[in-house]
Amino acid sequence: MKNIEKTQEIAMSFKVGVGKVDITPNHNAPTQYWCLGNERSRITSFPDQLYAKTIALSDGRRTVTVTSLDVACLYKIHHDAIRKIARQTISAPIDEMFLHNTHQHSDSFNEYEEAYDLFGVNDQAFDLEYCASLPKRIANSIALAVQDMRPALVGYGSGAVEEGIASCRRVILEDGKLAWRGSRPDEAGRSLPRGHIDPEVGVVSFVEPDGKAIATLVNYACHPSAAGGDSPTCCSADYPGFATRMIDQLHGGTSIFLHGCSGDINPGKYVRGDRLENKDRIADAKRMGQILAGEVIKTLGLLRYEEVAYLNAIQEETALPVKAEAGDQEECLKNAKEAVERMRQTRADPRTALRKYIISRKIKDGQCPVNMGAVAINNLALSFMPGEPFTSYGQQIKAASMAQMTMVASTCGQDPFYIPTPEAIAQGGYETNRIASVETGIALVAQAKRLLKEIVRQQM
Repeated sequence: MKNIEKTQEIAMSFKVGVGKVDITPNHNAPTQYWCLGNERSRITSFPDQLYAKTIALSDGRRTVTVTSLDVACLYKIHHDAIRKIARQTISAPIDEMFLHNTHQHSDSFNEYEEAYDLFGVNDQAFDLEYCASLPKRIANSIALAVQDMRPALVGYGSGAVEEGIASCRRVILEDGKLAWRGSRPDEAGRSLPRGHIDPEVGVVSFVEPDGKAIATLVNYACHPSAAGGDSPTCCSADYPGFATRMIDQLHGGTSIFLHGCSGDINPGKYVRGDRLENKDRIADAKRMGQILAGEVIKTLGLLRYEEVAYLNAIQEETALPVKAEAGDQEECLKNAKEAVERMRQTRADPRTALRKYIISRKIKDGQCPVNMGAVAINNLALSFMPGEPFTSYGQQIKAASMAQMTMVASTCGQDPFYIPTPEAIAQGGYETNRIASVETGIALVAQAKRLLKEIVRQQM
């Protein structure tokens, strides 16, 4: 009887709130390809806006927030700074704050931390005023969500998008060779087979007791790089931005995109038009957003809503094994300085070398510190992890979960970068030349499974 009474008490006190803050970069801010040093290195077009969107969940005993940021990359150190500001400025206690990057590729280069000062590129690579303003803006979205909380019901389910958005960018040809397909390939790249993807579209909807929409979470595994990649001059939230805006218009409330495991997945097969024309990039992103939104709206129409009788969350700082050489600061610094010098001479892209050095400073004894966590709501689970894991890792985690439905959000603090499978590392190619070892993905999946096991409600 006591357990039943506690469950009813939680259900009656469960509340949800949302916060949304504009984080669009300034005009003429450096693009992700600031190193080109030409007209393509600055943002001059703003077809849509970027946002920090937060959903706050509370059962009266604990409060959990999930924030999705329209940024390509922020490191763990940046996420730690955001959490610190939020805790200092929000009077209400927050037990766990989850931060997620949508990883769209059309924004300003905002990865600044003090280690970059060594290379003399700050005035070219960063809009430092914008970088400094981001943590406060993002913390404000968390504050708004906490202030907005009201009673809510939850519904969850999934649909699928098999064609039109996601394609595997690592295609094994008939002769056994690896073909790599970028986000905006030529016609030959588009003609390659779609390859293995995870087509599932996870949908979670929170509504007020009278049915009025509050928030919708959308989970799909594909790089948001239809508008980005290859040095765009436009700033865009890519297909998730167009999808969430359409969902908001048709369903109401605020929809939030959670990027799944797509280290080997991008929209390359389905893009059209010129590789560099902004109008073609935005047309592709909009079309893919319409496809995703259509599946979400269909799924929303099939949901059944229920009171929330169980809320749990866990977040831990853990460490993932990486390549031994990834922690060699002296060698990484030497390589970064050489890369910057090559950039000055030939405009070669130094970002990979710079990032490797930044991360090398944090690696200890072959281990990279990261945040991982999970949230459980009734028989729904959300898994949060760093980096860009390959899509099969996300599928493994979902298959092993005891929850009725599980969604996996990657790029939650991106320090380890690509996390390929051992098979992909053996094949070689673009994603395998980073810091992840064959053990990284195995450890990532094991940790995600453990966290889910700890918090998912046991089936009665």
